Amino acid sequence: MIHITIDCEEWNSPYLRGKKDLDNFNTQFSYDGNTRLLELFSKHNVKATFFITGYYAERHPSDVLRIFNAGHEIACHGYEHHYRNRKFDVLQDIRKGKKIIETIIGEKIIGFRAPQVQYSLRLLEVLDSLGFEYDSSLHPAYLPGYYNNRSFSLRPHGFPHLQIKEIPVAVYPLTRLPIVWTFMRNVGMWWTQRAVNKLIRKKIDPVLYFHSWEFVKMSSDNVSFLFTRNTGKKFVSMLEKFIVVNKKKGRVFGSMKNGTETNS
Repeated sequence: MIHITIDCEEWNSPYLRGKKDLDNFNTQFSYDGNTRLLELFSKHNVKATFFITGYYAERHPSDVLRIFNAGHEIACHGYEHHYRNRKFDVLQDIRKGKKIIETIIGEKIIGFRAPQVQYSLRLLEVLDSLGFEYDSSLHPAYLPGYYNNRSFSLRPHGFPHLQIKEIPVAVYPLTRLPIVWTFMRNVGMWWTQRAVNKLIRKKIDPVLYFHSWEFVKMSSDNVSFLFTRNTGKKFVSMLEKFIVVNKKKGRVFGSMKNGTETNS
């Protein structure tokens, strides 16, 4: 099974880099991106998982319901999309985001991904205390300047003292090079497809993550061009081609929740 996951959040990439920008905290980009994604997923009968921030959910509760009613899994992405290099109460942030989303959909959510994939043991302990069943914050990749997670497992795994399960994001098995979002957009679909093939041969279900705003044509003088290159319809077409190619190979697309049920 291939898991397409979408991080749905406020656009704050310039803010995270200390840049003032009129579009900081804009949520409309993600709303419009979700519209395109839902059309694409409906067309190809794909079920995905949307990790949504509480900040976004407060401003677009009808969109959260739109995604939920289309049969996709709703999971938590914290409240505020700012976890890296920030001192804050992570327990309160996650609890707040979880409560907002659960109130909107009227159902318990079981999955979490930290903004900026800020994986840590402390995070897992907090999530476990709040009753989450799985986390997908571990990007077991080497990303210079950000993190070196090459020593972590590529496979879903548990912990002796916790109930929660970790489901890592997909990377190249040997080199641990990233294959998701900006890497797929800037290198090409072939880059991601090749890694997916390798992972499936190792019997690892690939977890791919993208952002809602990537499916809207973006431009900004306050972030690297790699953040905005090939966004919008180009990326919709790229993801559609990826879905079609893998469906022809007999591969199934499912939510993270479905995957945890299958592997339990």
